Amino acid sequence: MDFENQWKSVKEENRKMKDSADQRIWNGLENKIRSRNKTKRFLWAAAVLLPLFTVMTLFLTQNDMKSSYHQQMVFRSERMQKEFTLPDGSIITLEPESELTLADNFGTKTRNVSFKGKAFFSVAKNKALPFVIDANGFKVKVLGTKFLLDQRSEDKKVYLKEGKVKIDYKGNTTYLLPKETWLAEKDGAEKHFYDQDVVRTFDFNEMKFGQAISQLEKTYNISIIYPQQYKGNIIHGNITGDLDKVIKTIGFPFNLNTRKQSDHHIVLEK
Repeated sequence: MDFENQWKSVKEENRKMKDSADQRIWNGLENKIRSRNKTKRFLWAAAVLLPLFTVMTLFLTQNDMKSSYHQQMVFRSERMQKEFTLPDGSIITLEPESELTLADNFGTKTRNVSFKGKAFFSVAKNKALPFVIDANGFKVKVLGTKFLLDQRSEDKKVYLKEGKVKIDYKGNTTYLLPKETWLAEKDGAEKHFYDQDVVRTFDFNEMKFGQAISQLEKTYNISIIYPQQYKGNIIHGNITGDLDKVIKTIGFPFNLNTRKQSDHHIVLEK
């Protein structure tokens, strides 16, 4: 009887152990199935979201590139002078409160820009693509040169340091030479003149002294005061030189000496 009870007891324990092992195996299988299902769901979600993420990334990157590109199309100075290098290699020094805007096709089909304010331009040479500035009322066209452009003042101004520029203003075309200034006054009148150290040739044959003085004033944009008793005297000769040489030459016959009151005012006197 004891043996039978022991056998039943052992058999019951074995059954419980077997049930427990079976439960552990089943739980392990369920965990693996759940893990595989999670992996499948993750892979499915990744397969769906990855192309969308890629498209969004490309879109945002292109927008950033476009935004950066457009930012480079406009150059501004606020309260201080600023220097910028354009995509074609031209160097622009903007005075305060000035702005330069490049055309969309700048550097590929054209080198057109619009400008307001005051700036010094050092334009890179490119014979195939002239550098054209729309200065709100007049246009300046260059191939490669250095010049100052003042669009902001009442009198519009272009000063050429080196090279050559073409100016179109109200149907008139003007070509500037180095150290020459073009000016459009408030009333629309145009004039252009040279630095005082520029050498020019003047034909003063059979010309009145007063007329010769007027020609020098116009050529160099200065004011010359002289004794009026010599205004009608006739002078002769072709004279080549800068302002200082020419004015001394025509004043010599009348014993007139030169005195410079300021950069733009000269007095001839005994």
